[in-house]
Amino acid sequence: MPAINRTRYDIYADILSVLDFYVEAGISQIARRANLPVDRAKGLVQFMLSRGLIVKYPNPKKRPVYIYRATNRGSQYLKLYKEISHLVVEITEDEIDILPEFSVEL
Repeated sequence: MPAINRTRYDIYADILSVLDFYVEAGISQIARRANLPVDRAKGLVQFMLSRGLIVKYPNPKKRPVYIYRATNRGSQYLKLYKEISHLVVEITEDEIDILPEFSVEL
């Protein structure tokens, strides 16, 4: 089975899905559930924080030190992502032959 490459938008949606399901999570849980290495998850979470998709606050239980939660904007992104992902369809080799005006190199 070939590996499926995720776009950065797919990964943002995966992170937001984790936060949607668990409501709040630490970086390790986000990384594990979104199938990412922790260092990559940290960078993506930092980017999402800067764009207002998630918020970070101290955990009163001390471990993990910080907890992340999706914002309203992040929830809207996830909702729109799910709607749009149903509209996007992969073009198969057969469809390429049918639609020659779309010169796609394989």
